[in-house]
Amino acid sequence: MEYRYTLPDLVLPGLVALTLTLSGLRAQRSDNFYELFPSRVHTLVKASYDPDDRATSLSRGNDDGFSGANLCEAYRYTENGTPVAVLADIEGRAGVMGLFFRNFWSDSFGLERFKEENNRTRFWLDDAAQYDLPLTECFRDPGHPLGQVPPFDGPFTRGRAGAHVTSAQLTWQERFRVGLDDDAFDNAARFHRVAMTLASPEGELPMPDKAAWETIANNPGQWPHQARRNAQSTVLQLAPGGGSGQVVIPGPATLLELTFTVPEQSDWKDLWARFTFDTAAEPHVDMPLRYLGAMIEPPFTFPVHSLLIDNNGSTRCTCWFPMPFQQKATLQILNHGPTAVPVTVTHALKRGQPTGDWGYFTSWFRREITGTGEPFVGPQLRDCRGMLRFMMLEDFADTSGRIPDMFMSHLEGDLCVRINGNRGDDHTFAASETSIGRWGWYLTPADKPFVSDTSFQSSLRARVLPNNHVEGRRVQGSTFVFDPIHFVDGIDIVLEHGLQNTSNADYSLIAFFYLQQGAARRAIAEIDIGNVDPSDPDSEPSNGVQFTAWNTYQRQGNFLRDQFYGTPAVSEGVRHIRDFLRFQVVRGQDEFVDRPLTIGLRLDRLGGATMGVCQADVFVDGQPAGLLHVFTHNSVFPWKEGAECEVGLPIALTRGKPGVTVELRPRPGSDPLQVARIWVYEHLK
Repeated sequence: MEYRYTLPDLVLPGLVALTLTLSGLRAQRSDNFYELFPSRVHTLVKASYDPDDRATSLSRGNDDGFSGANLCEAYRYTENGTPVAVLADIEGRAGVMGLFFRNFWSDSFGLERFKEENNRTRFWLDDAAQYDLPLTECFRDPGHPLGQVPPFDGPFTRGRAGAHVTSAQLTWQERFRVGLDDDAFDNAARFHRVAMTLASPEGELPMPDKAAWETIANNPGQWPHQARRNAQSTVLQLAPGGGSGQVVIPGPATLLELTFTVPEQSDWKDLWARFTFDTAAEPHVDMPLRYLGAMIEPPFTFPVHSLLIDNNGSTRCTCWFPMPFQQKATLQILNHGPTAVPVTVTHALKRGQPTGDWGYFTSWFRREITGTGEPFVGPQLRDCRGMLRFMMLEDFADTSGRIPDMFMSHLEGDLCVRINGNRGDDHTFAASETSIGRWGWYLTPADKPFVSDTSFQSSLRARVLPNNHVEGRRVQGSTFVFDPIHFVDGIDIVLEHGLQNTSNADYSLIAFFYLQQGAARRAIAEIDIGNVDPSDPDSEPSNGVQFTAWNTYQRQGNFLRDQFYGTPAVSEGVRHIRDFLRFQVVRGQDEFVDRPLTIGLRLDRLGGATMGVCQADVFVDGQPAGLLHVFTHNSVFPWKEGAECEVGLPIALTRGKPGVTVELRPRPGSDPLQVARIWVYEHLK
């Protein structure tokens, strides 16, 4: 069964939102959520983590900040006798903080918060302590008796038992730091997350229109877009056993709403969505229909009212994620159930070509029972660029025996994200199986349902099965408005699972992306530092490498979380640079010499509590070109964090040149600059 629609009249603009332009970029609102960041903009998520995540370690990979000795902060220092834990330190690029998250261990159990946990907290913007306040004042709810503390205010700042978050948009030109005075627990860095977006070398810094998004957050479950809603509906009569129907919509246009209604809540169980935009060979969406509205699987019910997703806990679910296309959108619904189901499909759209540099709405879905000590493999996308904008986890647990090692206890594990082929940890998460959303970490009596915000957590829904078995289900997720994950050459996500607590579950992991096929950059050179073979194109002689070094040595070891990706240890020759490291970049004399360049580096960052920031000034043909700035180190894994990092070279210094000389000069007083490998990337988009 197929229906074809003609486009409605041109939609008119609704309420005019605030606009923000930075280097010519428009502020991002819900209508243009599909726009991709410029390829050299960089996103970061820095969080607490276990520095030794091996199952053979003392904590068996389950410290996450408890001990206070695990170096999960960026670094520590002492100020007037008081230890300070620095959670994030960024220098050399303009940027914006999009999220600051903190868990308080005391109130996650519903207890009175320990006074020792209310640490003095400072945010330094361009080396000025712009905000200096007790930690809890960063997270006051709207309507708090004492009011909220600007700029930590509005609907995106709030807290609940076990989890507190603010999306105050703190901006800087050169440097950003956030640090907490330490406390009696010696673990001020425990359970934190800081998300940031860094500008390109040319100063491009996309930012969401916070005022427009706050309006949406204050009106959950309603039409969120600025375009006027002009909806059309049809009913698809779906036969049982694989019957299908579809709606075909001509382009160019952007779908701004898809609402689906069924007669009974139980009908969701066997309905499937398969959407294809334009002439794609494979569907962009291929998953259970109910996930477009975060509908929990029947027979459980729970309403969700989030920014761009909504359901009434019964027979209706809505997706407001924009879905742009040029020629046509084919929306197919399949019924795998034993009885016929009529599905009402309502859509609203905005006419015209999508704006800016945009990507197709693309979903990823997998459901599987986890295995003890095995990672749950998520999206693994290659040869593409895009944005991760939404992630949701639904877990099913029961004691019937179908799930091995199922103890109905809390599930645990870290969300592990690698972007652009790098093995470093620019995106770290902790205790993710209950914090894929920005909210709680563990299910406790104080963990009340929270479903009307950018993140949602439906709490635990339980029922008794025959033979005294117990079943529990839960859905949780986030729309990443202020802390997206941006990539230019693919993304690789796994859920680390069951190292210490071996309880398994039946998982459904869902991710929404905006994607363009084809990577936005390619490697044009790789330099193996320490390789002196003149016949090897990757060697030092073949790339004009010069240096003064304190010493040269061999280093072998793993990256943090290698075990979850199945990647082996790395053996490298390393040079501890004293004064400079210089190398040549050569590319052909053709029409592409105007393409921007970025250098990537692998650094040895093995060290203990005395390590802090590693910095080196970068020069192109003798002209200042930026700053290499990495901080997090590790006492177990030599290639942790700063192991693989990047510096974008200003296009004004490389444009039109078939070759340039790049030089790194360590800054006095910084941590050692210990270089193992260098990559040179040319940006195609």
